[in-house]
Amino acid sequence: MKAFNYCPQCGYEGLDWSEDKRLTCHHCGFTYFHNMAAAVGAVLLHGDEILLTVRKHDPARDMLDLPGGFVDRHESLEQALTRELTEELKVVVGESEWRYLFSFPNRYPYAGISYYTSDVFFLKKMETRPEIVVGDDVADAVWVSIADVELESVGLDSVRSALCELKKINIPGIIV
Repeated sequence: MKAFNYCPQCGYEGLDWSEDKRLTCHHCGFTYFHNMAAAVGAVLLHGDEILLTVRKHDPARDMLDLPGGFVDRHESLEQALTRELTEELKVVVGESEWRYLFSFPNRYPYAGISYYTSDVFFLKKMETRPEIVVGDDVADAVWVSIADVELESVGLDSVRSALCELKKINIPGIIV
């Protein structure tokens, strides 16, 4: 990881990057583990339509995405998803209303660093379309028929995988 040149403990220049996740300072012995982070994505369904967002910032600016984001420390996955949905779209879904679907690994390049994530996707069937007010991380939000989602317009690998999986399964048959 070229973004880090100096040891955060002793200031020594010349850190060694190994095993694709560990920085080691050979001067003082400090080791930094760049472990996987947790992220969440919301699959909001209304009939046969899914709510997609348009990314406002890099990575994948102007590409389609699912609402969601990184899990903060001291949060459960469901708490993080509820928080992210409220921040991004002003939509409130109770933490107990989410139903787990699946997870996929992802790479999130940001500011010259690749963050590897485990992206966990949850489902919420909406009886009515909620009023959407996009927040500062979202350029737009659109309802699209799942069958009409163009996977090449989706910006992140894990979201593309999730949408591909959703196209394969019978959504009304999911037990919620």
